[in-house]
Amino acid sequence: MPRCADPRCGRWRPALRAPQWMAGIRMNDAWYCSRACVETAAREGLDGRAKPAATVAPLPPLKLGVLLRHQGAITEPQLDLALAMQRASGLPLGAQLQQLGFVGPDPILKSLATQSQVSYLTTFDVAKVQRGPGGLPAETVRALGVVPFEADEARRVLRVICTAPVPRTALRALVKLTGWTPEPYLVDDTVLELAMDLYQPAHANARGQAEAQRVSNVRDAAAYVAEAAARDRSVTMRHADCDEYTWVRVEGRERITDFLVAGGSPSEQA
Repeated sequence: MPRCADPRCGRWRPALRAPQWMAGIRMNDAWYCSRACVETAAREGLDGRAKPAATVAPLPPLKLGVLLRHQGAITEPQLDLALAMQRASGLPLGAQLQQLGFVGPDPILKSLATQSQVSYLTTFDVAKVQRGPGGLPAETVRALGVVPFEADEARRVLRVICTAPVPRTALRALVKLTGWTPEPYLVDDTVLELAMDLYQPAHANARGQAEAQRVSNVRDAAAYVAEAAARDRSVTMRHADCDEYTWVRVEGRERITDFLVAGGSPSEQA
């Protein structure tokens, strides 16, 4: 007869025929005697989340101006003028070049895609996102900065649109929490914003459409996780750090819920 997984609790698990109110809660294949113990475990799991492993820094990408010059999209004097004006305006170089009328959006998009080593789309049918694959709720999509538009079910590949710079940490989180491997395509900023406004998820699993809500700190996130666990009685909690938030996914028998925790270190969120 195992004890509660919270080592400070130590309560014994009741017999299999015990009343439902004594049955406890399972999270990540561990048994907890109460919602309070689940909340403690969730809080400690989020507070102690591992930092990404150090990786070898990649070679710096070619600068946008160099790529545009290589395309023949702008001249050297045009680039020099744009760089000089950019120092005063603070605009991104691509926006500065477009404001001066030196180049259109397509060459800039092509160069940004080359810089990021991803594909790009100069045209995009936003109707594709109105039944977006992958089962991601709209709030999660907006937080990730990517919009799913097509899926390869056999290979578990999810094609998504985004803008530069490519949100790499969000894409890694997508793999970890959903099992989908994202294939990013760069689009113009206005296209992405319209796609986010129109995005509606298709039902992707038997449990129906996932839900999502933003949470201000880890303490509140742990309370919501415990509430979801108490409701479904058996859940799996996974989480991944992104640039500005932590994405927490709780999967139960009945539903899937995403919690998007505001950025900052655990100590800042206590």
